[in-house]
Amino acid sequence: MSKNRPPQPGLSRKHLARAEREALMRKWIVGVTIGVAAVVVGLLGYGWLDQNILQLRRPVAKVGSVEINAERFQKSVRYSRYQIIQQYLQVVQFAQLSQAFGSDASTIQYYQSQAEQLGAQLNDVDTLGRRALDDLIDEEIIRQEAAARGIIIAPDKVDAAMEEAFGYFANGTPTPLPTFTPAPTTSPVPTATGAPTETPTPTLEPTLTPTEGPSPTPFPTATPYTFEGYQTRQSEFLADLKKNTGLTEDDLRRIFELDLLRKELQKSIGADAPRDITLAHTRHILVADEALAKDLISQLQNSADFSNLAAQYSTDTSNKDLGGDLGSQPEGFFVTEFNDVAFNAPIGLYPQPVKTTFGYHVIDVLERTTRPLTEDELAQKQSEAFDAWLREKHNDTALVTEYDWQQLIPSRPTIEDVVNSRPTPTPEPTETATAAP
Repeated sequence: MSKNRPPQPGLSRKHLARAEREALMRKWIVGVTIGVAAVVVGLLGYGWLDQNILQLRRPVAKVGSVEINAERFQKSVRYSRYQIIQQYLQVVQFAQLSQAFGSDASTIQYYQSQAEQLGAQLNDVDTLGRRALDDLIDEEIIRQEAAARGIIIAPDKVDAAMEEAFGYFANGTPTPLPTFTPAPTTSPVPTATGAPTETPTPTLEPTLTPTEGPSPTPFPTATPYTFEGYQTRQSEFLADLKKNTGLTEDDLRRIFELDLLRKELQKSIGADAPRDITLAHTRHILVADEALAKDLISQLQNSADFSNLAAQYSTDTSNKDLGGDLGSQPEGFFVTEFNDVAFNAPIGLYPQPVKTTFGYHVIDVLERTTRPLTEDELAQKQSEAFDAWLREKHNDTALVTEYDWQQLIPSRPTIEDVVNSRPTPTPEPTETATAAP
C-alpha cells in the first residue's frame, strides 16, 4: 500500500529551473570576464614583450650575414646624445665662468653659440639616428675586415686605452692631457662620436680652480692618482653611463677596442700608400681676360721678364709682388686644370692660357722634385686610403642592407636626465660655535 508523500517545503520545479538558469548565467558571466581579462593581460603582456624584447631584436641593418639589431642602434643613439649633453654642460659651465670673471662679450657669445648648436643637435633626432646607424655599419665593416686580416686587439691594450682615457698612467704621465681653449678664434661646430669614428674618450668633469681678477681662468691638467682612484672614477662613470644610455662595461670596452682596430686596419690598408711625394714648383700670372693672357705668353716667349709682368698684371695679390711664385706644392694642392699642367706638362712656360674658376693663368713650371713623406704626411695618406676604402664598402649595396629604423630613434637621455643622474654632493658638517661660559 503506497503512502502519499507529504508536500516538500522549498522550491517548486519552476523555481528550481530558474535558479539553475541563473547559476548557469553567472558561470557564463564569470567565464567571459575571466576570458576577457586573460585577453587583456595577454595583449598587455605581448605589448610589453614586443616593446622590450621583440622590437629590440629587430634588425635595422645587415652587413654581410651579421645583423645590427634595434637594441645596439638605440644604445648607440643614446650614447651620442650623452656625449653631446656632456659637451653642452661643459660649454655652459665655461660660459658661466666667463660671465663671472668679466670676460669680453665676444667670448661669452662664443660659448652661448656653441651651447645653442649642441642643443640643436639634440633636437635633430633624424640626423642623430642616421649618424648612429652609419657608425654601427662602419663598425661591423671594420670588425669583419680586421678578422679577415687576422688583426686582434689584446685585452691589455684595451685596458691601457681605457686607463689613459681616464687620465691614469701606470708608468707615469707621458704628456699632459689636452685642455679646453678658453677663447678660440674660430667657431668649429662640435660633433658627437661616440662611438665609434672618433676617439671614444668619456667626457669627464673638469675641476676648475678660479683665480682672482678678470684674467682668464687657467684650466689645470689631470692630477696623477692611484689605480684605486682610477677604478673609483671609472665605476662612477660607468654607473652614470648605464643609467643614461644602457651601455655596460663590456659595451664601453667594445668602443675602445673598435678605435684600436680602426687604427691597426688603417695602417694595414694604407700599407701600399706611396712613401714619397712629388712637388711642383710653379709661378703664374692671373688675369681676367684670355686675350691679355695670350699676349703675356707671347711677350714671355720673346724674353720678357716674368716677375715684372706678374707685378704689373696679375690679380693674385698674394704672390704678384713675389714674381707670381707659388712655391713647391704637392699634387692635388691646385685646382684640377692648374694641377694637370703643374704635374704633367713639360718643364717651362705653358704655351696656352689655363682657364679656371679664378680666371686665366699664365703658368711657368720651374721644376718637379720628390722627397720622402714625413710621419704625419704618411699617416694622412693612410687615413685617406682607409676612408676611401670604408666609404666604398659602406656604399656597397651587395654588402650593406638597411631596414626601417626611423621609428626606433630614442629621444633620451635629455639634458635634465643627465643632470639629475649626477649624485648630489653631501655637504660637510660644520661645527656650531657655542657661547663662552
